Amino acid sequence: MLPTLLTAIAFTCYIASMACYGATAFLLAPSSPILGENALPVQNLGRFARPLLFLGAFMQFWAIGAWCVTTHRSPFASSFGTLSVTAWTIVLAFGVLEPRKRLPAVGAIVVSTACLVLFAALLQAKRPIAETPILLGELVSLHVMTTLASLGIFAVSSICAVFYLIQNRLLRQHRKNALFRRLPPLETLDRTAYHAAAYALPLLTLGLILGILRTFDTALSQSTKVWLFDPHALTAMVAWFFYLFYFVARLALNWRGVRLQYLLIFALLVTLSVYFMPTATHRFS
Repeated sequence: MLPTLLTAIAFTCYIASMACYGATAFLLAPSSPILGENALPVQNLGRFARPLLFLGAFMQFWAIGAWCVTTHRSPFASSFGTLSVTAWTIVLAFGVLEPRKRLPAVGAIVVSTACLVLFAALLQAKRPIAETPILLGELVSLHVMTTLASLGIFAVSSICAVFYLIQNRLLRQHRKNALFRRLPPLETLDRTAYHAAAYALPLLTLGLILGILRTFDTALSQSTKVWLFDPHALTAMVAWFFYLFYFVARLALNWRGVRLQYLLIFALLVTLSVYFMPTATHRFS
C-alpha cells in the first residue's frame, strides 16, 4: 500500500536525521576524543540532519495525502493516520523552532520521539478504518488537526524543559561533566520552550473552540452536555488551564527557572492522559 511505503521511507529519513543530530551532539562535545582534523567528517554529517528531517516530513506529507485519497477518509479515521499526523507535527514543530538555536542534543531526542510515534503508527497500519459519519465533517478534522498540532509543539517545549532541569541540576551540583558540555545553555532551552508553548497554546485554544462548536450540532446522537462533560473534554480543558497559567506565571507573576519547566512537563502529562481516559463520546470505531 502506497501510504505505508511512503511512511516507511519517512521513518527511514527520520532515523538518519536522528543519527546525524546525535553524532553532532555527542561526538563534537568538548570532552569528545574526536576533535581537530578528525571532527570534520562529523561536522559534515551534522549538516545532513535538517535536510533529512525535512525530506522525511515531505514524504510523510504525501503519505498522509495518499492515505486520504485511497480511503476517502480523513487521517483521523484510523490509529495509523492519527499517530502519523502526530509524529509529523512533532517533526515540523522542531524544524521550525530549531534553525537559529542549533540544538543537536534536543533534536536527537525530539526526532527519536517522532520515530517512536511513527513506528507505533506503522504497527497500526492494518487496523480497521472508522466509518462514523461524524469524522466526515471538515470542522471535526480541523478540530483534531489543531489539537494534535498543539500536542506536537508542546512535546518539543516539554523536552526542552526536561533538558533545562538536567542542565540546572548539573550546574547546582557543580558537575560540569561530559553531559553538561553536550547540552544547550539554560537561556536557550528556556527561550525555546517558551516560544514553542507560545505557538502551541493558540492552536490548542482553537482546537477546543472548534470541538465545543461541534457539540451544538443537532445531528449528534449525544447531547451537548454529554460531550462537554466527557472525561476527554474535561482533561483537555484542565491541560489548557495549566498552559495558560504557565504564561500568567511567566509574564504576570514573574516566575523564572525550574518552576516554569515543571509546569510545562506536568501540563504535557495531563494532555497525554487524555488517551487513557474512558470516554462515551470520543469513540469512532
